[in-house]
Amino acid sequence: MKKHVISAAIAAATLTGFSGPSMAWNTSTVPDLEVFMSGATAMDNAIKNMFENLCDAGTLDFYRNGSDPDATKVGSAYSAYFCTLSPTKVPNLSSAKKVLFIKRSAGGSAQGVNPLVDGAQLDALNIFNNNCTNVPNTKTWNCTITGNSLVKKYPNIGISDVDPLQFRGPNTPVGFNEITPAGAQQLEIRAVAALIFGIPVTNGLYEALQVVQKDQGKIPSDCQIGVYVEDEAVNERCMPTLSKHQVASIISGQIKNWDEFVFEKDGQDYPFTQYPGVTAPETNLVHICKRVAGSGTGAQQYNKFLNNPCSPGALEPTELDDPFDGPRTILNSGSGNVDLCLDDFSDGTNVGGANVDVFTGGPTVAWATGVQSLEKNANNALSYKFVRIDGVAPTLQNAANGTYMDWVEPTYQWRKSGNGAPTGDTLRIIEKLIVDAGAPSTVASVLNKTSTYRFGKSGYLAVASNGHPYSHILNEAAPVIGYSHAAGGVLNNCNVPVIPAAATQKPL
Repeated sequence: MKKHVISAAIAAATLTGFSGPSMAWNTSTVPDLEVFMSGATAMDNAIKNMFENLCDAGTLDFYRNGSDPDATKVGSAYSAYFCTLSPTKVPNLSSAKKVLFIKRSAGGSAQGVNPLVDGAQLDALNIFNNNCTNVPNTKTWNCTITGNSLVKKYPNIGISDVDPLQFRGPNTPVGFNEITPAGAQQLEIRAVAALIFGIPVTNGLYEALQVVQKDQGKIPSDCQIGVYVEDEAVNERCMPTLSKHQVASIISGQIKNWDEFVFEKDGQDYPFTQYPGVTAPETNLVHICKRVAGSGTGAQQYNKFLNNPCSPGALEPTELDDPFDGPRTILNSGSGNVDLCLDDFSDGTNVGGANVDVFTGGPTVAWATGVQSLEKNANNALSYKFVRIDGVAPTLQNAANGTYMDWVEPTYQWRKSGNGAPTGDTLRIIEKLIVDAGAPSTVASVLNKTSTYRFGKSGYLAVASNGHPYSHILNEAAPVIGYSHAAGGVLNNCNVPVIPAAATQKPL
């Protein structure tokens, strides 16, 4: 992967506000410039935080699909940010401009890779169609996706949870060609940071695992089932765990119902849902809230747990949805849909539309697992929690010290030439976003804004291979990881991450 040195002028850009008068821009205003980004949903919160930080104070109006009264939530499929950007925050910008930044999340990461290589247009949110309604007392707008609410555009930039070459095999999105080395060479590719992922499980499954593992001595005997306390260290120790092998068995469809896991107590074997002290769900079938083909969130999970598409003959992720024998596999376009999927199976609701029992016609309570980045549900507003993997919690500290394995290095990419290729002010804005996305202090204060969990801090880390000094003593206010999947000079998230010989390191 080609590396570039970003100019010192950009890297040193100040984050201070614009001193001139500010005004928010709404659907009655014509933008001076539009920038269209497509791709990863796992990073939607980070994109929102970065763009809010980049806009001149008081000028931002935020648009998203849906009708949620919570004005802080991003759209599950489409969003847009309309504000003033000025040279005080975007170095070398020709002048202060009213910029409409459009983000397409539908379809996930591959929509930020394959359409760029194929030179294809994608649906983008059109906020100028009288389809957006203001959330009272906010500058957030809810937009309905009907009629001509979407318009075709060439993406100017793509964002993906993993490098472009991972979008082949089971990660190829429907309607596009898989990525080849020749295709990837059409793109300018920048790796900017590391992002931690994890295994979320519904609250009922989380508590059932705690019951069993408390008896087994895998979590302390004084842990309170399903309860977080004020002490992060206690919460981390009380998290139940799944092994890498167990996760691989589930997501590849080898385990069809939870009672295939059998545990011993007092000399007697118990199927999981019948273990003493466990509250059984209404069905014992395994439910998997997974992502569609082309999702970078899915791609990183297959990399890390199935070694796919890294090795010939690797296990494939299951898409089987068998309502009689299991597993039940629910395909989700975005990470927001995974949120709804897990929440519905946990609570016996059907807000997301996928929780329909074939026998009753209504929703059911089921134990479900899925995949999410560690910038989701830190406030426990939804009815799922992350588990440890092989006994290790998904925290910044554990990723940095080389003990937590489920993290990857996302990339930004754009066409070097042709339809959508950014130039001029569009490219200057993109370069600024990349600088902010990789700077250790910005990673902590902006990207990790919503990633403080009851068990510790998580989310993103800057990477030492981008020239950031690191220490084995992690600084959470400017987190840097010394490990990289690009030790050979080319980023490949299939690689086992190591500390590259050229990594800059501070003394211990």
